[in-house]
Amino acid sequence: MPCRALFLLVTLAAFLGLAPLSFADDHSGSYRYDAKMAFLKAGELRLNLEREGESYQVEGQFKTSRALSPYYTWNGVFAAVGRWSPFGGPVTTAYMSQTTGKDHDLKIVLTYPDATRVLEGAEDEFESIDRPGGIDLISALFFSPSCYQGGLVHDGEDSYTLSLNSERNHGFNGGRKYFKGEVTSCDYRVIDHKQRQRRVIVSMAELGGTKVAVQVRAKIPLLPDAVFRLRMPELGNQPASAR
Repeated sequence: MPCRALFLLVTLAAFLGLAPLSFADDHSGSYRYDAKMAFLKAGELRLNLEREGESYQVEGQFKTSRALSPYYTWNGVFAAVGRWSPFGGPVTTAYMSQTTGKDHDLKIVLTYPDATRVLEGAEDEFESIDRPGGIDLISALFFSPSCYQGGLVHDGEDSYTLSLNSERNHGFNGGRKYFKGEVTSCDYRVIDHKQRQRRVIVSMAELGGTKVAVQVRAKIPLLPDAVFRLRMPELGNQPASAR
């Protein structure tokens, strides 16, 4: 676990009066995704899911590649804690992120059960805003055990409406080093607070008893699709089709 992400997770748990999970059960795992736009490697996303009984936590880190940095830069660490519903999967209690980008030096978002606080720069002070609705975007797209139908998701600061267009089961071949086998694809329409629409297609497979996104494809108008594809060699509990 990256040191910054671990710090965020411990801080978040401390604010909520929770103890960080002491051990990971059989449904926990670490996942590494390659991010690409057309033939350009855009960056790398690392996620770590830990579950213990009805509790769960996710921490992650995204880093922009050198190839994309001249055009766009966004690096960040984030963490979410919550409860795991036996039927619906993750239900976020709180979320925290720390990001830097080409258009901002530092941004910190702290989302608690009843409020959200945002820091827009190292020299600024935290401001309180209304808490966004739904669960966090990472938990919804990457770790929901079935196509998410909760309606709202958030990035800690803003809410998005996530509507399921269609769901289908089919064979999937991500290519060398990526998943190959049966998946469930969830085709979503995403609407942000400015009423801009995007299409996101999430392909999920069962790995070690847990449904995980093996590919997330975001369709962006006038630009190549942004694709996050799970690298299989990082998993210790690969299905036979991926070995």
